[in-house]
Amino acid sequence: MTAGVFLRNDRVRTAHGTTAKVTSKDRKQSTRALLIAIGTADLVITSAQPFALGTEVTVAITLPGRYIEFEVAGRIEWENGATFGITLDYLSARQAYAITLARQLLRAAPAALAPRRAARS
Repeated sequence: MTAGVFLRNDRVRTAHGTTAKVTSKDRKQSTRALLIAIGTADLVITSAQPFALGTEVTVAITLPGRYIEFEVAGRIEWENGATFGITLDYLSARQAYAITLARQLLRAAPAALAPRRAARS
């Protein structure tokens, strides 16, 4: 009998137009990509330039309209056409805080950006 492993998908969708710069560890490949979602241990990006599975990358993330910029390292773990999954390497305390803060801001964004309804009398 084999025990199953449950992996929680805790990704938060990013705001429209959130970009990231993805650079291979050997610096032979670098491109701008759209950041689709941020998880505590992974990222989902879409890019016109393909990355080979297993490529070690550094991802520089900037959230639009916020003063948050940070870099994380990881590895391309899966691809589906132009969409790629990056599993993050060990995060420093600052990187872990940046990921947590970015996820909280992105979760709060839809409520903050929703149009206010006029009060009815």
